Order: sequence, then C-alpha cells, then structure tokens
Amino acid sequence: MSRKTYQLNAIREGAWWMVDVVDVDYRTQARTLSEVDGMGRDLIAGALDIPADSFDLDVQVQQPADVAECLAEAAELERDAQAAVSRAASVRREAARTLRDAYGLSAIDAARVLGVTRARVYQLLDERDKASA
Repeated sequence: MSRKTYQLNAIREGAWWMVDVVDVDYRTQARTLSEVDGMGRDLIAGALDIPADSFDLDVQVQQPADVAECLAEAAELERDAQAAVSRAASVRREAARTLRDAYGLSAIDAARVLGVTRARVYQLLDERDKASA
C-alpha cells in the first residue's frame, strides 16, 4: 500500500512562512523553512488523528514576487550571455577559416595572428568543418 502524500504550500508573509496544507484545508506558520515540514506534519497528524510518520510531504515554496522577477531577469541575462558566447565562437571559427582560405596562412602563422596555439587553430578549423557538414 502506498503512503499518502500531502501538499504543503509555503508562502512568505512578513516575518513568517505561512504553510497551507492543501488536502486538509488548514494553515499553520513557521519562522524558517527548516520548520515547515515539522509544522505541516504536526498539523496534519493532529487534524486527521494519524501518526506523524505515516505519510509523506510535498513542500512547494513560493518565491516572493520581487525575487522571482530578479531570477527571471538573471535567467534571461544568462541566455543572452550564452548566445553571445556562441556567436563569438562562430566568429572566431570564421576568422581562422578566413586566414586559412583567403590568406593562405599556415596553422602556425594563423595561430600567431589569432593569439592562440596551433592546436587551437586546428580545433577552430575542425569545429567549422564539422558544423558545416
């Protein structure tokens, strides 16, 4: 027989975490997130007159709106940064290819122009060739 799982929703209100026990339609509070499980478990056990260790909890913590907004902005900035890194790599591969194809430079000379090792020039050229294949 599987154990019942009760959902707890923790929402910050002032100095407290308000803990809504969805399935029991009761609410309790905790000062810290580390207290949420215990407070929720005690409330459920008392309200339903069941042992506190006879069920599982699914705790959902709601982020404050201003924090969620900051995190969304940070995620967007990370996506933009990744796109910029990807674009920079593409342009770097194009520079290596141009030195090889348009100017006929050897890998050693291209490495010196690009400020990288000869092995890196080979990597750049190989990455470009694989990308176009």
